[in-house]
Amino acid sequence: MNVKISGLHKGFGPNHPVLRGVGLEVPQGTFTAVLGPSGSGKTTLLRALAGFGRPEEGTIEIGGRVVDGGGVFVPPNKRRIGYVPQEGSLFPHLDIAANIGFGLPRGQRKARAAELLDLIGLADLGHRYPHQLSGGQQQRVALARALAAGPTLVLMDEPFSSLDAGLRASVRADVRGILRDFQMTAILVTHDQDEALSMADQVVVLRDGVVVQQGAPQQLYDNPADQSLARFVGDANLVVGVLAGEVVRSALGVLPARALDGLGDGARVTALIRPEQIKVLPEGDGELAGSVLSCEYFGHDTLLSITPDGDGVEPLLVRTGFEGSLAVGTRVSLAVSGAVTVWPAA
Repeated sequence: MNVKISGLHKGFGPNHPVLRGVGLEVPQGTFTAVLGPSGSGKTTLLRALAGFGRPEEGTIEIGGRVVDGGGVFVPPNKRRIGYVPQEGSLFPHLDIAANIGFGLPRGQRKARAAELLDLIGLADLGHRYPHQLSGGQQQRVALARALAAGPTLVLMDEPFSSLDAGLRASVRADVRGILRDFQMTAILVTHDQDEALSMADQVVVLRDGVVVQQGAPQQLYDNPADQSLARFVGDANLVVGVLAGEVVRSALGVLPARALDGLGDGARVTALIRPEQIKVLPEGDGELAGSVLSCEYFGHDTLLSITPDGDGVEPLLVRTGFEGSLAVGTRVSLAVSGAVTVWPAA
């Protein structure tokens, strides 16, 4: 089912507004991540969608039907929504099959639980109890329970936050695959940028109860709405320059520019350069020289901080795929590839 939210306001008393006119659309069968820092209103928005907390103003439509707003309120148990809370909240005194079938008509529980256990890859574990499963297995069971009653929409409230880093990526992939198999419309709230960008068809960024930007993950990463968002959705180098046609002249050289609406020749701008856009070359081979300030090796890539020569340029973050590390003080050259997003300089 598609979801449409218009002009949603929700607060806790007159002096504590949380959602301030939120509006967004979720197309049917898509996966949307609502991304934002703590206190931005993510969970409040999810609870309003589920019917657990009523907004003061605005309208919520699910599948073209108003479920809240204009004098209409459809209670949570009538909305056909599956809800996966942060900790899974499985019943410890019930085995896994009973957890999945909980709330279904008695005659449907066994068959439906068996079907979903097979789907989530735990067909032989239905007799176990939650404490006998790993964290990742528990999250898959929580999702299966949310799907058991045949919802039209699944809501997930930071369901992977309690998993260790090594397990998180694999469980995300499992959950994404299950939802895709069901062609299910799903909304995930998270403060994890990697989670949002890697899982979602679209990302909605909340800041102080307002939607800052909504779009495909690559759109948000390449063309963030402002400098704060650029820093929030990834590592960012922000460099001041002057616009000349469709390029920016800066201390890092002449850079092809995008997002030029309303900006003309001679405009002073701030350019966004992602760390992976900067190439590290042997000293003398690039347009700009500098010295390695720090080096963090992660196996799959290396993150360098490099202090460019000259005045007026802050240390640059550089993400490179070469193996090994560079010693602090190593002299290198730098070159920027690809276009940069620009905004008027502060």
